Amino acid sequence: MSETDDRLSRRRFLQATGGAAAAATVAGCSLNDDGGDGTGGDATPTMFETGTEPSDGDTGGTLQLINDTITTFDPIAATDTASGRVIRQLFEGLTKYPNGEQKPVNQLATNIEVSEDFTTYTVSIAEGVTFHDGSELTAQDIIYSWERLAQSENSNRQYFILDSLGVAHETQDGSYVPGSIEVTATGDYELEIQLAEPFHDSLQMMAYSSFAVVPEGIVGDIEGHQGEMSQSEFATSNPVGTGPFQFVEWTEGDHAEVEAYGDYRRDGLPYLDGIYWAVIEEDQPRYTYSTNKNADILEIPTSKYSRDKVTVVEETDAGQELGFYGPLDSGEASGENVRYVRSPTLTTYYIAFNAKQTPKPVRQAAAYALNREDVVESVFKNRYQTGFNLTPPGIYPGGASAYNSDVEENYPYGVGETRIADAKQVMEDAGYGEDNTFDLTVNAYNSGAFQQLANGLRDKLSSAYIEISVEPTDFSTIIEKGNQGTLQCYTLGWLADWPAPDNFLQLMAPSLTDVDELGSAATTYTDWDDADTQARRDAQAAWEKIQNNQGPTEEAQQARDEAAVTMEQANWEDVILLNVAHAADERFWYPNTNVAPFGAMGSSRQVHDTTWKEGGGE
Repeated sequence: MSETDDRLSRRRFLQATGGAAAAATVAGCSLNDDGGDGTGGDATPTMFETGTEPSDGDTGGTLQLINDTITTFDPIAATDTASGRVIRQLFEGLTKYPNGEQKPVNQLATNIEVSEDFTTYTVSIAEGVTFHDGSELTAQDIIYSWERLAQSENSNRQYFILDSLGVAHETQDGSYVPGSIEVTATGDYELEIQLAEPFHDSLQMMAYSSFAVVPEGIVGDIEGHQGEMSQSEFATSNPVGTGPFQFVEWTEGDHAEVEAYGDYRRDGLPYLDGIYWAVIEEDQPRYTYSTNKNADILEIPTSKYSRDKVTVVEETDAGQELGFYGPLDSGEASGENVRYVRSPTLTTYYIAFNAKQTPKPVRQAAAYALNREDVVESVFKNRYQTGFNLTPPGIYPGGASAYNSDVEENYPYGVGETRIADAKQVMEDAGYGEDNTFDLTVNAYNSGAFQQLANGLRDKLSSAYIEISVEPTDFSTIIEKGNQGTLQCYTLGWLADWPAPDNFLQLMAPSLTDVDELGSAATTYTDWDDADTQARRDAQAAWEKIQNNQGPTEEAQQARDEAAVTMEQANWEDVILLNVAHAADERFWYPNTNVAPFGAMGSSRQVHDTTWKEGGGE
């Protein structure tokens, strides 16, 4: 789903369809067509190696993939995942998330030094790197690219550089002063970046595709540059980066194609000849296309999915499950097993309540009625994880074990159960009853999973004096109603911009939820700031503590962690966001394709420079 307004882009919309995300590949055991392991025994591989590299003659071929609707190839304009999948093959930044893992590594940067006060970053840049147009990368290209992110009217992520990363800059009447970001070249291959204040996830933020580097002056959409081409041409038919693949063509709504860049600086990479994305939106056509072997990585929607078909061969320390899935029961691949990986990702789906329009007893009754285990099993077919906090387990203070123990010891509404009696009691204590019910409208995003979730809550709460009307609602309408302050309750989700709790907790920082004051800049349409409760005051104080401890020190980290737990448990008390599930994305792929497993930042952040197809894909 594309978002075009910079302020709205803070709200990372996710479709909770429960469908399989594009995922990763692990080389290893060979599965034959009848599901066996090639030994004549049961369909259990004897090994499942990762990180396998191709032998001579094995490289080449075109990776066939499925994608959603692509909107742009301009890194500063893209806000949708589909465009991002392609952009990451074409462009590079100073750092990257290797295979979507949450710890960044250098990409165009060869060395990054940080000052003692954590505000000055001195960056050495790789020499001899060329853009797809043949020009050589220098520090000036990075300055230009970041200035476009800060200044251009085509930028939909201005706040990433000015607010999140916090590069020092000037403002006038609340607006950015063009040319004022403190990013300077101290040599042809060296940069100095000055932050206004320390930020604990600077290198992670730089890995975001919005910070990708383009040739200086290629687009004339900022002051001082006429441009070699229009932004429209650059964004749709001639994107130029330094990535392992270069642009071939794009037919909007149909397909996109890239090919290996012959002068890519790393010897032997990329292994593939190219990548082709077929744009297919609907679940059934994606599944049919996949199982007829038109795609190397399959799409298996929840309606066609069975957890019983998953065989886990290996579990990693990062929580990934590696194995195979099958047998398939459709198309040319019917009867075959395919490779499989499942990886917890930094994503949360939630039900949001407006504190001014939905009384606290109603919100608490909903919490008593929600049985997340039932939802994950019936709606998501156990593809996702139960979610009691907004912060996913992988980045929760203390990790997944602390997450689980905090829930078991402190969650007040029941774990693994539906407590309708308690839901009725909290409503009766507030004066509700058979002759005094509460009418609640739930604007549920227009997808199957959100509808099932809302309808299930409606059916349970009807006996607790709450009459729910479920309105299927598209994203733009949720945004419009939210800006107007007319939402009582709605469903959405959040995918990490950077892998830290504060990226999630901004959604329920009371001062950032004031719709009347902030309008579309509010992080959620919940108006928690208007609630006269101790929990709200505790949450606001904790958020201020987080904001006052942004440095990358152990002391600041401890302060942020303590405040994060306070905010999560304050939200439990007031039920502003009723968190439901965390994503654990899956990938399914045919055995002749080899691609590394993806990490917690998701498969969409994976670069396919080391992906390969056996026999060159022939």
